[in-house]
Amino acid sequence: MAKRILLVPFFFALVVIGLGISGVGTVIPEISRWFSVSYAVVGQIFLFQGIGYFLSLLVGGILGNLISQGFILRVGFILAVLGFFGIAVFPSFFLVMLSFLLMGVGVGFVDCMVNPIAVGIFTERPGETLNLIHAFFGLGSMVAPRFYALLSSGRYDWRDLYGVITVFTAVSFLLFLFPFIPRKVHATSSFSGLLQVFRKKVFWFMGFTTLCYAGGVATLNGWLVSYLTERGVATAQAAPVLSYFWLGLFVGRLSLSVLSDRLGHLNIIRFGSLGGAVTVFLSLSVSAGSLWGSLFLFVAGFSLSVIIPTTLAYAVTAFPETASLASGWVLFNNGLGMLLFPFLGGVIGERWGLRVTMLAVPVFLLLMLLSQQLLLGIARREVTT
Repeated sequence: MAKRILLVPFFFALVVIGLGISGVGTVIPEISRWFSVSYAVVGQIFLFQGIGYFLSLLVGGILGNLISQGFILRVGFILAVLGFFGIAVFPSFFLVMLSFLLMGVGVGFVDCMVNPIAVGIFTERPGETLNLIHAFFGLGSMVAPRFYALLSSGRYDWRDLYGVITVFTAVSFLLFLFPFIPRKVHATSSFSGLLQVFRKKVFWFMGFTTLCYAGGVATLNGWLVSYLTERGVATAQAAPVLSYFWLGLFVGRLSLSVLSDRLGHLNIIRFGSLGGAVTVFLSLSVSAGSLWGSLFLFVAGFSLSVIIPTTLAYAVTAFPETASLASGWVLFNNGLGMLLFPFLGGVIGERWGLRVTMLAVPVFLLLMLLSQQLLLGIARREVTT
């Protein structure tokens, strides 16, 4: 029981990551009005934040093995605090944009390091631990827009939101100053040793798994509402439909966490991939905006909830000597998919219609299933699971 209390700092960390990644979309309209800039200009915030987060995942994974996982984690928190603080107080749009870049780097470092550190502490059930921890990412993502709505209903604005997030992130940082990170969670590899891991096919298939996951989920998240409105569903009715998917993801990570280690990491990922592909296809097959479509999306989110945390658990346990890089590599490919595939979905939708874009979602998920099936065979030869 006492050991499980150590999960609390990790819960805080994932809420910070959720706030950092998802919170920006909530305040973009007000930032645009505040600085009197167009949506085309204010959209650069997404680019700066995304670049900072995306690059820091792989760089952080390398540094975590060469220096220290605990050190990189704490540096990430410091950078995130400074970034959130800059967003809350800087008077110019350019400085706010740079603060989003700094915050993205900090959040990326934190995201990359919490996984191998958590597995280093809770060695008996890595899959259960990471699924439970990552449920709080969804909590942070859901809290940001609702808390902002509460603030804006009073005499507060978007700067106050980021002021509160700054304080919350600082408290999270203080929790990780307590000496509970194992001494063994430190650098164990030289740079040349890190490069050797890229010779293993398992490593590439792990990355391809999360690339396909992001292809499916990011495309669904980016274009579902537009697809439903194109088919005649009012925007006010279409927007809540997507929330069923994220609710399923949150519930799934809480409830399926106990099964990930018992069924085997690769097995539960395959079941989740198949369940997600089938139920997303079913949601697209029924009447647009119907209750059945929302229920199928909930089940899809529930099924896919295990993919990222369980892949991370497999990665850091299969490659313990390069756990930081393994964690960063999995998240790097997920980030790459989030940057690339929604854009490609828009190109496809413009040329052939959003129906084709949405049908690409189950195709991505089936490719993920195929990747896992191949990974299972390769892992038996290359890795002791």
